[in-house]
Amino acid sequence: MRVAAIVVNYNSGGYLEKCLAGLAAQTRSADRILVVDNASGDESGSAPAAPGGAVEWIPLAWNTGFAAANN
Repeated sequence: MRVAAIVVNYNSGGYLEKCLAGLAAQTRSADRILVVDNASGDESGSAPAAPGGAVEWIPLAWNTGFAAANN
């Protein structure tokens, strides 16, 4: 079984880094981690370093809202 995690980000500041660290600390690691950035204006809008693995970073040109970004 393969596991993917999708994280929708919008101006999350330091929470994004903590979220990615939490994903890395799970007993079953995600095979794929996607961070969809909803045009953040803070420091969370740049590609984060993911502990324990690579993150696929998907920047959006404008804030599409949670549902559209998650889909």
